[in-house]
Amino acid sequence: MRKTTIKGHLKPYSIFQKRKTTISHAFASALAPCDTYDEHTLDTAIRMLGQDPDGELLCVYCKKPADTWDHLISLVKEGQLRGFGHQLGNLVPCCQACNSKKGSKDWIEYLDANISDVEERSNLRERLFAYSSRYARLIDLESVKSEYPTEWAKYAELKRDIFQIMQEADNVASILREKIRAERQTIREDDAEDTEHRGYLPLL
Repeated sequence: MRKTTIKGHLKPYSIFQKRKTTISHAFASALAPCDTYDEHTLDTAIRMLGQDPDGELLCVYCKKPADTWDHLISLVKEGQLRGFGHQLGNLVPCCQACNSKKGSKDWIEYLDANISDVEERSNLRERLFAYSSRYARLIDLESVKSEYPTEWAKYAELKRDIFQIMQEADNVASILREKIRAERQTIREDDAEDTEHRGYLPLL
């Protein structure tokens, strides 16, 4: 690491700039539909993935022990809900390595880039497509907006209000930061003056 990398830390923190994307993601994710837990349905779905629902689950991508659940289609893109959410057919067992590597990529894109065996890729693609088609349904946000305009407008308004509050908080933080800086400067000057004064005290 070079000394100049500290520059990224020696600058004011912006609540709005640093958390705007996080808040947008949260507002979009909060709209995501989710299925209720039903063990019978879950068992059937896991068998459809070619796995034993009563055993240790394996990553659908690499067959290593699974650590988490991956969204085949990521929840949010460009701050908007993509329409599948936490439905069973959008969730598959996955290892941490594949989950991190896949990131927000769609599952088809990930398969094409990471499974070189053509037959294996084709079989898995067919299996996951059937699984997703059976257990997940696309949510049409445009129809939601048109059917529930009042609620949608209120939701958007709340998001704008939060962003405005965050910007106001940044402004207040800037004022407080300057006061703290001035206070530190005063303390430094007092300490320097005191040190200088002590330097001239006669030895007893």
